[in-house]
Amino acid sequence: MRDWILRSNLWCTALCATMLCATGGVYAQDAPSTAPADPGYLHIVAVAPGYEGRAPADDRWIIYLEGFIDSGAAARLAGLFDRRQIGRAIVFFNSPGGHLVEAMGVGRLLRQRGFDTDVGGRAPDSVLARPGVCYSACPFAYAGGVRRSLEPGSMLGVHRAANNVPVPDEGAFQGVVSDQTAGYLAEMGISQDLLAIMSEVSHDSIRELTRQEAERLGLLNSSLPPPAATPR
Repeated sequence: MRDWILRSNLWCTALCATMLCATGGVYAQDAPSTAPADPGYLHIVAVAPGYEGRAPADDRWIIYLEGFIDSGAAARLAGLFDRRQIGRAIVFFNSPGGHLVEAMGVGRLLRQRGFDTDVGGRAPDSVLARPGVCYSACPFAYAGGVRRSLEPGSMLGVHRAANNVPVPDEGAFQGVVSDQTAGYLAEMGISQDLLAIMSEVSHDSIRELTRQEAERLGLLNSSLPPPAATPR
């Protein structure tokens, strides 16, 4: 794993992951890297309270998650949260999807920590988010937020799950997926109607959700009364 450490009044850490989590160099920079993210992995950028452009009274970290949700994403996130002692955060997703089981692991981690979620990408100043997408498995990770928002122009989208390799019984596979995702959605307080929507969309397509649909499903709750606090 390569750590890009950004310096201002406080440290701002960006973690760019590799599949093998190989140890790489540590680079000091005065501004966030603008190099294109490798789409095969979930890239993590953490902006600390007090970073230039942040409101002085905002003590939350801003966490940007961009790219494919790979099989080591939840562990890398947990490691970052522990190393930087991140107690409050809002987590932005800009992801085409990835591994469904891992996405649920990310969601459970965020709920356990009591963090909020949003959909948006990292802008050049690393403070104000730009529009982004949260597709495929990504909404399951996003669902882990206690308060869930959607930046103007950003989109949530779903489709039917598919295995990375052919399976002998597609019906049985979909049944296992349905059981696991149903339990997770119940755990997160999200309507089971989301599964019905997913089942009607081919894996090679995306069904974008309107804001009204996302609110009805319980995915988007920033305009509703705050949910009950989750024990930590």
